[in-house]
Amino acid sequence: MEWLLAALGGGGLALAARYLWVRRGSRRLDRAELEQIRVLADDDVTLLGEELRRLGERVEGRELGAEARRDYQQALDAYQSAQRSVRELKSVDDISTITDTLAGARYAMICVLARVDGRPIPERRVPCFFNPQHGPSTTDVVWTWPGRGTRTVPACAQDAARVKVHDDPEIRYVRYGTRRVPYWEAGTAVAPYGRGYFTHGGGATFIALAAFEGQSGAPGGWGSWDGGIGHGGFDGGHGGFDGVGDGGGGGDG
Repeated sequence: MEWLLAALGGGGLALAARYLWVRRGSRRLDRAELEQIRVLADDDVTLLGEELRRLGERVEGRELGAEARRDYQQALDAYQSAQRSVRELKSVDDISTITDTLAGARYAMICVLARVDGRPIPERRVPCFFNPQHGPSTTDVVWTWPGRGTRTVPACAQDAARVKVHDDPEIRYVRYGTRRVPYWEAGTAVAPYGRGYFTHGGGATFIALAAFEGQSGAPGGWGSWDGGIGHGGFDGGHGGFDGVGDGGGGGDG
């Protein structure tokens, strides 16, 4: 009996030890996810700051009406809010609010330019699917992702023109394990990043077009995290609503 109690006690200790090991491992993964998504968000916020600087240079010396000043201030406020939110990011899911804020800032910037140039204010549309850093989309295009299927996706003017002539759009790639993949195939940790960008605005909805892997059963994507998360960081390229960037391609300011 004493031997049995000892054995049971040892088993309980083993189970407890395993539970603690799993919990610690989970916390490490959570921290890794959070740091990776923080890098992704910080990259977008930094790029927005560069775009705001160029916008300031573009409208410098020009008379801004009350509505243009309001839009400009809205973009500046959104930039500052996103900066603070990235520093205070405590959950991967919080990234949705940040990317929604960034999308709103880019739309406000486009409104500033439209007002200054005397053009009609464009409708607010969701960002370019291929790279949300390109800014608001201008149209929806039918696009086939080889091996994944065909979807109608929102695109900026430049990417829409590329798709029309069967050229490759300028996709935002991120690091996923040892590979570079489109951001929408980088696992569930990045899903809130995409959802936030596509929360508001007209055009194809993000949830309807996200799951390319649904047709082929391919791993990864929003539906699963294939291979874990502690083994690779995100390092997406840069775009820019005014066509200035170093990897992600230009948008359509």
